[in-house]
Amino acid sequence: MATHTTDDSTRRSTVQAVDRAMMLLQALQGHRGTRTVLDLSEQTGIDRTVAHRLLKTLSRSAMVVEESGAYGLGPEAVLLANSYVDSMRVRRIALPYMLEMQSHDIAGSPWTVSLSIPVGAVSAVIERIWTPTTPLDIVLSSGDSFPLAATATGRSILAHYSDQKVVETVGPDAVDELRPILDEVRRSGGVGISHGEAIVGVDGIAAAIQSADGTPVASLGVSGVDLGDQLTPDSRLAHKLRRNALAIGRMLR
Repeated sequence: MATHTTDDSTRRSTVQAVDRAMMLLQALQGHRGTRTVLDLSEQTGIDRTVAHRLLKTLSRSAMVVEESGAYGLGPEAVLLANSYVDSMRVRRIALPYMLEMQSHDIAGSPWTVSLSIPVGAVSAVIERIWTPTTPLDIVLSSGDSFPLAATATGRSILAHYSDQKVVETVGPDAVDELRPILDEVRRSGGVGISHGEAIVGVDGIAAAIQSADGTPVASLGVSGVDLGDQLTPDSRLAHKLRRNALAIGRMLR
């Protein structure tokens, strides 16, 4: 009797139209503004006519919106994302710690406190609190997702992955350059540091929040301009981030 591989079984248990619709949504998610059907077809490999029909279907439920023949994410996508974020236990537990850090640890400094989660190879911000002195252009341009390898939050998470998972996440080409950075994070007790790799001029420092089995589920970080002597594993902020990340992780268990 013929047998099928796991991949064959997976393909047989999925709906192709749904897979393709998700590919289109993910392509739109990674691009600000709208995109033409031709652009989306070329990126995803989905036939142009099929892509057009799927986008028209998604627009009926407001998952996407059409503007002058181009498409972008719609308001329903925002509602779904907000519903997911609101349901996250780590966010509810971390928020008081973030507010306390805003009031006592970064008050008067042009910095932000953020909570991020790993989504594939991306660090996605699910909560951000800033001070009145934080430049508005930094807040507005900082975005909600960045490559894990380029941010303090992402590096603090990657440092808790196995070598194999790091390769699977960031790709083999990036591993050689990233490995000494992650080794330093591990030696420093889990504190990730970035020097403007994600956004020029914006530095960051962060500590991962771990679940009961040691899996990094989120990262608590501070970012901004002029972090100066706080960008070291033994700084005041580093110690506070480690303590808070540990406390939040314990409450998740």
